[in-house]
Amino acid sequence: MPMNSYDKLGLLTDILKNQSTEQYMTKDEYDQINRLTESLIAESQNDPNLLQALQHIQQLNVNNHQPFENQDVNQWLQLLDQTSLT
Repeated sequence: MPMNSYDKLGLLTDILKNQSTEQYMTKDEYDQINRLTESLIAESQNDPNLLQALQHIQQLNVNNHQPFENQDVNQWLQLLDQTSLT
C-alpha cells in the first residue's frame, strides 16, 4: 500500500527527531530523507512554507551528509507539526 503525504511527513518527522536526539544518521536515513523530500516536493498540495522547508532539507541532506543543526531541525519540526495535509 503506497504511503500518503501524511504518512511521509510522519516518517520524515520521526527521522528528524531521531537525528536531533542522536546527532547521527545512517546512510539509509540520508537516502530515506532524500526520497521523502523528493516525493513531497513533487506533490502539488504542499503549502509554500512547507515546500521551502523540504527544499532546504533536501539541499542540506544532499550536499552535506552530516547531521543537521538542531536549530534547523527544530524549525522544520515545528513547521511539520503545524502542517495539515488534505
